Amino acid sequence: MRFFEFQNKDLESALINVLMNMKGDADDRDSASEISMANTGYPAFNYDVFKSMYDGDGDLKNVVADFDNDKIVIKTDQEAEADPEMDFDNQGSTDKVKQMAKSAMNRRK
Repeated sequence: MRFFEFQNKDLESALINVLMNMKGDADDRDSASEISMANTGYPAFNYDVFKSMYDGDGDLKNVVADFDNDKIVIKTDQEAEADPEMDFDNQGSTDKVKQMAKSAMNRRK
């Protein structure tokens, strides 16, 4: 491993801890949460560094909902509740599949 990779592991661990704490605080307040890329407290931290850590590790994918050059949006309970429940039985695409399956079953009788 190169020295830079060791630094990224420490940075990644610290970042996950911060994001998890922010998630907990946001869940307690029942609100959404995000952090600015510029306000992480690490001068060498930027979008490219974050993107490489995000692409290389599953832990960040479990905590981060979205990110761009300016901010990181944290997965919170509020965000999960904002997503509508999907009712697959009432959607047109599955109705056609149900109809085809029923027709196939009728042919087997």
